Amino acid sequence: MLKLIKFEFLRKRMTFLVAIAVTALAQIYALYQYFKIDESVRTVINGDIFGIFVGVVALGFGLLYLIDVILLYRNDLFKQEGYMLFMTPHNGYKLLGAKLLFALLEGVCIAATYLLIIFLNAKIMHMGPINFSLSDIKPNEWQVIIKVLSISILGILEFALTVYLSFALFKSLFNNTRFKGLITFGIFIVINILKTKLVEVIGSLLGKTFETVNISSANMMLESVNAALNYGIVATLVSAVLLFAATGYLLENRINL
Repeated sequence: MLKLIKFEFLRKRMTFLVAIAVTALAQIYALYQYFKIDESVRTVINGDIFGIFVGVVALGFGLLYLIDVILLYRNDLFKQEGYMLFMTPHNGYKLLGAKLLFALLEGVCIAATYLLIIFLNAKIMHMGPINFSLSDIKPNEWQVIIKVLSISILGILEFALTVYLSFALFKSLFNNTRFKGLITFGIFIVINILKTKLVEVIGSLLGKTFETVNISSANMMLESVNAALNYGIVATLVSAVLLFAATGYLLENRINL
């Protein structure tokens, strides 16, 4: 497994280097534009500028990560480079697991880079000191934080598995068909519809629905948040396991590269 993850990192090292270079150039350009603004104006609107900057960077990183997660599996199934990977003595489940772990590690690296950029620019733009202590977080708040992180990780894995299963189903059922992208997207939509039905079934088994755990702006109680997160974690985990099993099965038994 570790060798497969290392292989993915080595295969994408040039992509990472290009991404780092582009990020550095974009940062230099953003600071150049920022310091071009007259200082008397800059000190007044620095909060607005920082807010826009944070949003743009988050959107850019999110889109890049989304595209890379999709290409991570697509290229192996639809391009020549995938033949060598599937010829290795590893079963489909192991190959799929390695890709998921790589996608997760890549996401952690991108998130860490994003936070570093935000803190750096907050200091440069004089957004004031950030006073934060872990001791200030209450035990019930820690529960929410841990659950939010858990459901975020599971959500990333579930999304990746939904995309991968869409590709695997196309390769298994419609390999020689035209309109590859359109058909794959249609499969993706159908899978998401089925996932919604699954969530409803899980909700009924738990005696909950999204309506019963809905959080309104007037009632942001930690108990309500915890109930919603518990429901989301169970539903996402079950969905991810089923998607993993189905995709791994297709890789092992149905796909002919």
